[in-house]
Amino acid sequence: MVIELLFLALYCVCEGTDCPEVTKECFDPDSQSQGSSSTTLEDIEGRISRLERRLRAVEQPVWQIRGKPGDWEICAEGPCRCRPETKSLSCWRLGLADVPPSQLVPEDIVKLDLGSNQLSALHRDSFLDLTQLNYLDLSDNFLEHLPLSLFFSLRGVTHMRLSSNLLRELHRNQLLRMRRLSVLDISGNRLRTLPEGLFASNDALVLLDLTGNHISSLPPNIFQGLNNLEELLIAKNHLQSLPVGVFRDLLSLGHLRMDENRLKDLPVGVFGNLIELRELNLRDNRITEIQEGSLASLGRLNTLELSNNFVERIHPRAFAGLESLKELQLGQNRINTLPQDLFLSVPALERLILYANSLETLGEHDFKGLARLTSLFLHGNRLRILHPGLLKEIPKLHKLQLEANYLTYLPAHILDATPSIQQIRLARNPWHCDCGSAYLAMWLRKRYADYVAAAGNRLSGVDSSNFWEFGAGAVCRGPGDLGGKLMVQLTFHELCEGQWASMKGLVPRLPVDVIATSASPATDNFTQSL
Repeated sequence: MVIELLFLALYCVCEGTDCPEVTKECFDPDSQSQGSSSTTLEDIEGRISRLERRLRAVEQPVWQIRGKPGDWEICAEGPCRCRPETKSLSCWRLGLADVPPSQLVPEDIVKLDLGSNQLSALHRDSFLDLTQLNYLDLSDNFLEHLPLSLFFSLRGVTHMRLSSNLLRELHRNQLLRMRRLSVLDISGNRLRTLPEGLFASNDALVLLDLTGNHISSLPPNIFQGLNNLEELLIAKNHLQSLPVGVFRDLLSLGHLRMDENRLKDLPVGVFGNLIELRELNLRDNRITEIQEGSLASLGRLNTLELSNNFVERIHPRAFAGLESLKELQLGQNRINTLPQDLFLSVPALERLILYANSLETLGEHDFKGLARLTSLFLHGNRLRILHPGLLKEIPKLHKLQLEANYLTYLPAHILDATPSIQQIRLARNPWHCDCGSAYLAMWLRKRYADYVAAAGNRLSGVDSSNFWEFGAGAVCRGPGDLGGKLMVQLTFHELCEGQWASMKGLVPRLPVDVIATSASPATDNFTQSL
């Protein structure tokens, strides 16, 4: 403890600032222990490590900062690149381990780039009196600590990049005087938490990027006052939960990314005031349930990404209030049934992604309410049964993906309800090619004939490989010699082997005109081309 106090006292003398928080830190060593009642050896080592990083910053050289006529000519004599016409100074990618003392920096500089170097520390006076600076880039260095007063002169900065460093902590007054800051990138560091009040004076922020840190929790009021924030990125952290009300002041937020975290649930009301939100990305978390009311306030949401979670339960009214939703991604979850009337609340939905779930059966009204749906992704499920009237609810469907399921047949006439369909994928299903598959085979052949006709029946100018878009990937598993053949190549008689036509009283499975299509010259040419 004695060694720790000596380090702390030395730091306080060297840091020398009028900030009351530093005074508290100097006279209250336990203020760094986050409320711990006892000091362990690990705590002491952590504090000493922090103090060593801060002392290293005190020892750093400082370049010369001046405001005299002719400074831009002298600036050009240093190792960095000076551009008087834009009042910018670029030290980008010069391999600098320290700020070069020989470099003169004019006080009226507007843009300063120190990115992609090897800086591990900065002296607190590195940016002293640069009140006109607008853009500061410190990205892609090895910075572990930022002196508290480092940015105190930067009242004019609107864009600041601190990404891809080794920062483990920020003082809550670090950004205190940067009231014009609109874009702040702190991604790719090692921050474990954010101090309460860090952004208290930054109400001009429009974009805040915290991606790729180690943040495990958010203080309830961390975003207080950020009424103008439009984009918040907290992806690739360790978040396990969200305090209700943490986003309550973000009235202008349009994009929120929290993918690749460890969130287990979405508390009711957590998105309560995000009335302008257009995109919400929660991909790759550990969410098990979507409750009623969790998303109810997001009336302008266009895209909701919930793929690669553990979702098993969805409340029938989980999406109530999402009248503007156009894309819903629920792939790679554990969904085995769709609650009745689940999609009645999302009438504007155009893309529905349900791939890689555990769906086995889809009923007649499972997609009720999706009259505008154009794309449906169901590949990688366990589908065995589709109701014949399944697609009647989605007449505008253009793209249907059914590959990698357990389908042996498609019900007769199921595709008649979607005349505008442009792409269907049926590969990697165990198709049983007998009379039960005749409808699908003839439908595929007729679509190809229509495709050729639309091209003016000029086979030489038609790419037959495009027909895979119409489902030519459907390969027969059997029976007998039909195994391994493309279903689209088989005629009605090959599928039924002539036996069904002689059965008295049998109602034809296909209209005569569809059967006749199978004998069209265009189709025969396609079969030969395969």
